[in-house]
Amino acid sequence: MHQDSDFIEALINKFKDTEGRTMDYQYFTTDVFTNKKFSGAAIAVFPDARGLTDQSMLQLAREINQLQTVFVDTSTTAEHPRLKVFSPQGEAPVGSHTSVAAAHVLAKLGASTEARDAFVFEHNSGFIKAHVDKVEQQPVFTQISLSTVPIIDHYTPTVSEIADMLMLTINDIEQLRYNSMQVATDTRYLIVPLRSLKALKQAKFNLAAWGRTSAASSLVEEILLFSTETEQDIANFHFRLVGPDIANHSNPAVGSAIPAFSAYLCADKKTRTGTHMYSVERGYSVSRQSILNVEFDHKDEPELTVRIGGEVVISTQGSVSVD
Repeated sequence: MHQDSDFIEALINKFKDTEGRTMDYQYFTTDVFTNKKFSGAAIAVFPDARGLTDQSMLQLAREINQLQTVFVDTSTTAEHPRLKVFSPQGEAPVGSHTSVAAAHVLAKLGASTEARDAFVFEHNSGFIKAHVDKVEQQPVFTQISLSTVPIIDHYTPTVSEIADMLMLTINDIEQLRYNSMQVATDTRYLIVPLRSLKALKQAKFNLAAWGRTSAASSLVEEILLFSTETEQDIANFHFRLVGPDIANHSNPAVGSAIPAFSAYLCADKKTRTGTHMYSVERGYSVSRQSILNVEFDHKDEPELTVRIGGEVVISTQGSVSVD
């Protein structure tokens, strides 16, 4: 492994002219948590964002118009590069998809001959560790590691209320192997198990029914639906996020919910202490499907360590001049 500060400094020299000025900003569009172009989560990466203001970053994110755009800022006096993320609507939290995309692109551009590149990224909420495994100097698998102290709340709306807010029937809600639960990490989720992939597809968020339940007043921000029935045999769970700020026709990235779901599994008395692994699919094979590989360490301690990884494909690259 190498120190990421020296690696980044060598990397950004590629983008300077002979007088040391950054003339153009190179960017890459990536497809994250997939091995196919135009699948997975579409994330743009600016590997050297020194000198860009927040307003410039927002304008660039709107111009490129990807799901999210991550900017790697090495101008900070801190030891590690800083990540900032913007969607076309504004600044967004740094998440697993953007961190994985940034690490993959930096490893792709770097000249390291190591079999694994390691990075530490700084962001508004702390630090994210990342490593990239390579074969013949080409990145093949990227994984991030993060820690959280989740808050578990077993008090949830009734099964009937949950069915109403999802426009499903009581029979669609799983009640034997899994139960609904509230879990708070960076976001507070209501996690709801469904009995089939068909029910997960059919679920539609009902704002009026939501407003009549305790969830609306409990600071729950999003509902994570999951099913053990999956489209791909390699996946253990299928995820879908719904909620008051998510359009019913959309299928947003689910990486931010992985720590909460891992805490949900830890709260199950059947989950033994130790390291556990599972895979998640989001979306469908005809519509930008993602596959996320997860590890978590269940230690019966307040802090939970979660590792999220997968493949990344670079679909396009370009450069843009900023006044």
